[in-house]
Amino acid sequence: MATRNKWLHSLPVEWHLRPTSAAIEDVRRRLLAVLDDCMGFECDRVRWRVHTAECAQELWLLRDAVFQAVAAQHCQDQATARMKELVPAFRQVLPERLLNA
Repeated sequence: MATRNKWLHSLPVEWHLRPTSAAIEDVRRRLLAVLDDCMGFECDRVRWRVHTAECAQELWLLRDAVFQAVAAQHCQDQATARMKELVPAFRQVLPERLLNA
């Protein structure tokens, strides 16, 4: 028991909340702009997920949800065109190897 307590106290929980960079905020703003003319519960849920994403990788992974929301409201071609417009913004915040995967 003493060993467990010693171990627990040796690893304090530290919250490192880093301010997001301007480039990540730009990507977030662009993703939200893609959803501007979409309405409904699912779109609101996706907007909330975009707002709460903490890093560029999370925003990158939310592209599918954004695509699905736009495709449901408009059409797949419209969603594809909007998502292609986001790639240059993601190039500013993500390594090239993630963009080509």
